[in-house]
Amino acid sequence: MARMYARRVAAACGFAVLCLSVPALYAAEETGTQSTQYTSDKEKFSTYRTTINKEYGIDIKNFKEQIKGGRSSGQRVIKYPLDQLLMGIKVEQEHTKDKVKALEISMDHLEEFPDYYTRLQQMEAEAKKAFQKP
Repeated sequence: MARMYARRVAAACGFAVLCLSVPALYAAEETGTQSTQYTSDKEKFSTYRTTINKEYGIDIKNFKEQIKGGRSSGQRVIKYPLDQLLMGIKVEQEHTKDKVKALEISMDHLEEFPDYYTRLQQMEAEAKKAFQKP
C-alpha cells in the first residue's frame, strides 16, 4: 500500500517527494488531488508539529517570526500545505543553516504560490533537461 501511495504522491507532487520519509509522504496528500481532511485545527496542528519535528527537529509550538516584514507575517504554519513546507525547508537550507528561518522563508514563498516548491522543482528539472550536454 505504501508503494502505491508513494507512486500516487509522486505523480501529483513530483519526484522530490520521494526523498522524504514515510510521514512526509503521507503529508504530501496536502497538495495532491485529494486534500487531507482534519477534524479540527488541533488535529492538523498536531500532525504538522509531529511531522516537521521528525523531519527537521523544529517544534512549531512556539513558532515566532524572526524575519520582519515577510509576506507570511502573522500567519499560522498550518495555513500552508505540509508537503510544500517540508520541501521548502529543505530548499531554503541552501541559503541559511537556521531551520526556523528556512521554515519562515518557505511560508513567505507559499504565501505567493501555494505550490511554490512543486513549481520550483519542475522548473529545475526542465532547465536541467534543456541544458544537458549531448
